[in-house]
Amino acid sequence: MRIGWRIGTALLYGIGVAALPARAADLWGNLDLLGQVRESYQDRDTEAPTNVYANLGINHMWHASETEAYFRLEQDLAGNQNTSDFYAGYARVPNVLPGVQATVGRQFLSEGPGNVFVADAGKVNVDVGWPVMFTVYGGAPQYFEPTYSTPIISQDEILWGGNMRTTRWNGGQLTLGYQQWERNSKVLQQLVSASAVQSMPTWLFAPRFYGTFGYDADRANVDTATGGVDFTVREPLLLFNVATTYYQPQDNTGTLPDLNRQEDTIFQLFSNSNLWQARGGVRHPFSRELSVYGDFSYQNYDNAVNQNQNGYLAHAGLMWLPEGDGLEQVVLAYYLADSGGGNVNGISLYYENKVYERITFRFRTDLAYYEKESNQSDWPVATRTGLAYEFLPGLDGQLIFEANRNALFDADFRFGFALTYNFKHYVKEPWNRADTPSDTAAYPAAAPAESHS
Repeated sequence: MRIGWRIGTALLYGIGVAALPARAADLWGNLDLLGQVRESYQDRDTEAPTNVYANLGINHMWHASETEAYFRLEQDLAGNQNTSDFYAGYARVPNVLPGVQATVGRQFLSEGPGNVFVADAGKVNVDVGWPVMFTVYGGAPQYFEPTYSTPIISQDEILWGGNMRTTRWNGGQLTLGYQQWERNSKVLQQLVSASAVQSMPTWLFAPRFYGTFGYDADRANVDTATGGVDFTVREPLLLFNVATTYYQPQDNTGTLPDLNRQEDTIFQLFSNSNLWQARGGVRHPFSRELSVYGDFSYQNYDNAVNQNQNGYLAHAGLMWLPEGDGLEQVVLAYYLADSGGGNVNGISLYYENKVYERITFRFRTDLAYYEKESNQSDWPVATRTGLAYEFLPGLDGQLIFEANRNALFDADFRFGFALTYNFKHYVKEPWNRADTPSDTAAYPAAAPAESHS
């Protein structure tokens, strides 16, 4: 992983630039530079991690083909440690043949229910105007943990499969798929899956039904199943969601499986059975300025000592837009988690102000109180304050200060910054290039700084 991003990026852009047509192409990128100074949890030494996240691409090449790369570079300026991750680097050709799209390289695969994989893979989509379209894929999954060490999970893995989905299903879609996952020639999973969504706009409350089902043929058990419905009550305007989930990542026979994500080692250590969950949520906008929401879920499973466990999760809050234009935003929320192992009660507050041109102020705080089954208790506090300024279209900078209190630190202060640059470079001819301001609708300048920090 430490040199893979260099090789991948060089190949990606070498191929991309060589394939640039004489007519036009778009070069675009989202670059984030993030840094922080803090005290280490382990030895209380000063840490100064600095990260560069880069998402780069070229669009509208030969046959409307495109390439994209996404990678991270990290350097701890205080501890002299460094690492890198190459998350994605692929080329996609939409029209290899009429109706056939091919994608080759490191990419995100989410073709079945459950896991999303990063894999060195190839994927082909076939949509020739039939009532169904087809997707086949295969490759080697990749992992990125731990940060400063060798991988703890074997890289000798193979993932392959395919699916078929409808394209002319009135008001919905049905997808049927199969996915096999192997490590060192040992089958980890043979997942037969189905998912469906159906909207009924003419019915009372205009419901939208959805569901997924995954059966592990190798272990002969239902891996996961979900069903739910969204519906709307018009007077007063209420938006409802009701769903239920069944989760059994193993049949719990024989020895513990090898370490991997799908078999869920943590779940198997603490549970002797499956997990069943039911949840419901409601949203109500009182006006353009004020809206409220609430969610509640219940789950049930047998723990490792064969005791039936019930758990509850709740979250409720309100959103206030003082002028109704989104330039100011206040979100106040209460949350609860309660189970046999303990409980957590907390409140959170978020405030954002974009009233002044080019300036954005953000403040977030979270106060919680927890009690554990072991009779331990504490009240952690977390706060985050950010002040951002738009230097140029697409170029934003932000100063960040965090003040926290928890079981490890009576006072934990962190100072950081975020610098974000989004660009789009239009190439009309190889000798005639023109820079264009970044499209803030497609690449919001402030969003990447919040998402990685």
